[in-house]
Amino acid sequence: MNAPLAALLARERRRVVAHLARTLGSARLALAEDAVQTATLRALERWPVDGVPDRPAGWLYRVARHAAIDALRHDGRHQPLPDDDAGLAELPAAPPPEARFAGELDDDELALVFTACHPLLPPATQVALALRVLAGLELKAIAPLVFTTEAALAQRLARAREALAGQALRVPAGHELAARREAVATTLALMFHLGMRAAGRAGGAEPACAAMAPCWEAIRLARALAAHPATAHGDADALAALLLLHGARLTGQVDDAGDMVPLPGQPRDRWDAGMIRMGFAHLRASQRAQPPSRWHLLAGIAAEHAIAPDHERTDWGAIVRYYDALLALDPSCAPRLGHAIALAEAGEPGEALRRLEVMRAEVPAALHAHLFAALSCACERLGDTAGALDRLAQAIAVAPHPADARMLARRRDALRRS
Repeated sequence: MNAPLAALLARERRRVVAHLARTLGSARLALAEDAVQTATLRALERWPVDGVPDRPAGWLYRVARHAAIDALRHDGRHQPLPDDDAGLAELPAAPPPEARFAGELDDDELALVFTACHPLLPPATQVALALRVLAGLELKAIAPLVFTTEAALAQRLARAREALAGQALRVPAGHELAARREAVATTLALMFHLGMRAAGRAGGAEPACAAMAPCWEAIRLARALAAHPATAHGDADALAALLLLHGARLTGQVDDAGDMVPLPGQPRDRWDAGMIRMGFAHLRASQRAQPPSRWHLLAGIAAEHAIAPDHERTDWGAIVRYYDALLALDPSCAPRLGHAIALAEAGEPGEALRRLEVMRAEVPAALHAHLFAALSCACERLGDTAGALDRLAQAIAVAPHPADARMLARRRDALRRS
């Protein structure tokens, strides 16, 4: 698929799903998704031949709306929808790339993500549904993030849509907001993470750039949440700081050959200094929220990496302290893995190895490669090269993508030469 066209469709899809979902009602989120998917497929057929229309979102909306009406008629459930073909065909243009951090946010998108993150649903289901409707992700991409199977996730989402039948599609206010804020933040963080991983697995500089689109959108939404009167909160600023500080590294994450570059080997002069400044501005603004949330602590960890002149001079002691505080809020496997890695880097590889061995049986399959890589790091710091190589071989064997396996293999080869 043409990379620029794919990026355009991905960006416009979110806006069109949000607008159509408001027209159809939240009980018909699945219908809105399916109708926009139909419109997207038609765009892939027609636009390479006819050219991209002047208003891509309007084109997609018209086709999707007609597809939704046809589906309702087919099921015998059609009720007249507002005659908005003309008006909604004129959807506001999406922010240009150079303005993607300006804090703009369509009300429909805001309503959509908050509707999906409804307190009637279990937290993991809120996040999965939001990723599905906001980012258009396939179930096979979402399932590992919530540590379940694709089939089980499909059942969860079906039950979720039934539970949301009749709920208003609107931005919550007042006391309703706090119950949804954490799931919204988690959704945006995972949306960024998926874009970051996709960029590192794209296989070239140009495809990697297109794959980063969800990262920029997640940053835009996080900054908009921090600025919007209904959603402004220190936690949102902390999330924006976290994503900006990680986003600044994206330009160093992929080398000229399209291979992933781990953090220790990234050329820091390629990091985006402007984004780092913006990240620190949000981090300062986030301090109005007390006590600090996990987003504050994660942003603090990212800030330590951002200010370090190189990997060797990173303040790993400070990062360990951030993780100590984070584990008091979130003792799940991912932060425990990060804590162990920081301990090894901070001069406590024996303690790191002990903690990793203790948690080994409970780490979900989606994190197995990370676990073995962390074990390898601890062994290497202890001078156990054979053990480090064995753990790297295990990490390579369970790597979720060939690009991850190649990155681990380069680390293995470097260790063999040392």
